[in-house]
Amino acid sequence: MATLLRSAVRPLRALGCPRGPAADVPLRGVRHGAGLLYPGHIPTSPLQKALLAAGSAGMALYNPYRHDMVAVLGETTGHCALKVLRDQMRKDPEGAEILRERPRISLSTLDLDKLRSLPEGSLGQEYLRFLDVNVSFQLLCIWQSLGKGEG
Repeated sequence: MATLLRSAVRPLRALGCPRGPAADVPLRGVRHGAGLLYPGHIPTSPLQKALLAAGSAGMALYNPYRHDMVAVLGETTGHCALKVLRDQMRKDPEGAEILRERPRISLSTLDLDKLRSLPEGSLGQEYLRFLDVNVSFQLLCIWQSLGKGEG
């Protein structure tokens, strides 16, 4: 495997790509136009993204229960899909308004009764089901960590 990678990277060295330890990764990413997105972010070059995508795709196909590999695949390949989604939202009046206003969704801004009245299988019903399972579970964990759920 290492021999294959060396033979794939050798032509890049002729282009003047820097050689060095993994500590150089943030600097290479910045040269490719990627800045730091958040504290501790390590930018990746297009080659690194391609290797991550290929490796995570292979592992996700080999073992679909490796949700971490599915997530890496989505993070490395989802940029184009997000651009298409954004462009579609810009064309739609309601989507453009959402992009312009950037509303925050929280439990205080949701009309839970309206979500309950939506048809089964709709996005609103599924989101309500997600909240019932996950938010209730998180509140239970917090309650138990405070020592309130014992006895």
